[in-house]
Amino acid sequence: MLDSVKEWWHGLWVEHYELTVWFDDQTVTNLEDNTQTTTKSKKVFNLKSLSKKTQTHIIGVDIDDNPIEIKTTKPFDFHIIKKY
Repeated sequence: MLDSVKEWWHGLWVEHYELTVWFDDQTVTNLEDNTQTTTKSKKVFNLKSLSKKTQTHIIGVDIDDNPIEIKTTKPFDFHIIKKY
């Protein structure tokens, strides 16, 4: 009971974010018509702060106080949701 009250109180003052990132995983070229198909892989992070967010670089801190940095040369897709 005390833990649930503590979590509720902590949730009022600390912001939480859910970061979903889609990376280019694999590119397949069809030899018949020379078209390329790219598959994407998805990764989800639960963060308590974000300090930088661009399409090639994201810096933040996860829920367990571990620093998270994603940096690529190719732009990636991402989606940020603020959790309450």
